[in-house]
Amino acid sequence: MERNEVKHWIRWRGRKAVMRVNYLLCRMLSWETCKKINTALVYRRKLDLAAPRKLNEKILWIEYHTDPAVRSTLSDKFRVRDYVKSRGYGENLIPLLAVYGENDDIDLESLPRQFVMKAVHGSDMNYICRDKRNVNKGKICARSREWMRINLAYLSFERHYQTIRPGIIFEKYIGNGEANLTDYKFHCSDGRVRFILVCTGKAENRWLNVFRTDWEPLHILTGAEESPEPVPKPENLERMIRMAEDLAAGHPFVRVDLYQTGEKIYFGEMTFTPAAGVLFHFTEDFLEKEGQYCTLPEGN
Repeated sequence: MERNEVKHWIRWRGRKAVMRVNYLLCRMLSWETCKKINTALVYRRKLDLAAPRKLNEKILWIEYHTDPAVRSTLSDKFRVRDYVKSRGYGENLIPLLAVYGENDDIDLESLPRQFVMKAVHGSDMNYICRDKRNVNKGKICARSREWMRINLAYLSFERHYQTIRPGIIFEKYIGNGEANLTDYKFHCSDGRVRFILVCTGKAENRWLNVFRTDWEPLHILTGAEESPEPVPKPENLERMIRMAEDLAAGHPFVRVDLYQTGEKIYFGEMTFTPAAGVLFHFTEDFLEKEGQYCTLPEGN
């Protein structure tokens, strides 16, 4: 078994053990209490969800005090496609190759040489195939079966994942066959882009940079490395901001992920509790400042 495969299985075996423990905790304690304990133990941070001020506190207050149904739908990587189309951005969706449910057999032969496999019901469940001649069906099917048994809600107490029906989608590979695409993560409060987290590099050496909408860099990360090279401003930044804000309209907070290949902008996903809702890569001072731009639902 390849080294990366071994690391993958070890990582997910550990996560499944954590999820079993967390499931039991949720049977005894409230989701909110579990999250406070988890954040204190894992991230060494304290949450005030009784009187939330910081951005991460407001995100988690919304998670535990409002109906999660819409967040569940839009976090589903398959069902969100209908929402993106309804907002007028159907042409920005990555072409869909296949959709599989829990009991479906994957037909690897029907797929093109390059593709991306994703689980619809969570994060960090993606597989990029740059040449299927170098992989076998057993490896693909094993990963999909493993992912189908995951309920991400119990990994870090993000309850809106609880009701998402497990599924696997295959999308067209839109990269150039070499380095990973640059991932532009637009953090939107009250329907406006407040800042952009840019992820560059490869999975084993991932760099993070933060920018304002005018591409002014913000050095407010903790526990993460910035790129040693300048990160160029995307040519379509204004269009990307407009698209992110159109998709974020009506939500107190959501992160909209986009990609750019040449002149083309592609939609990635919508995330309502990024970084487990704790936003642990950002300093407390920055989260305090950004919290003022996220308005909690009226009457709360």
